[in-house]
Amino acid sequence: MKTYTIIEYEKKDYDNFENDLTKQDVINGLRSIARGWLPDYNYTGTEEDFDDFKNQAIMRKAIKLLEGRK
Repeated sequence: MKTYTIIEYEKKDYDNFENDLTKQDVINGLRSIARGWLPDYNYTGTEEDFDDFKNQAIMRKAIKLLEGRK
């Protein structure tokens, strides 16, 4: 037998999450998006590969800026 937990969120949960976000939460979220949702690049020279590289570079730079690094 398996037991499941179902979580239901209310509008206030959404509001509280956004209002309570810290800088570190944003940094962690950006890392998660970059690693899990953005395609990686392989230096193939194609337009798609270069676009993937640009998106990854933008995420890396945004994370560094939020961390106070250049």
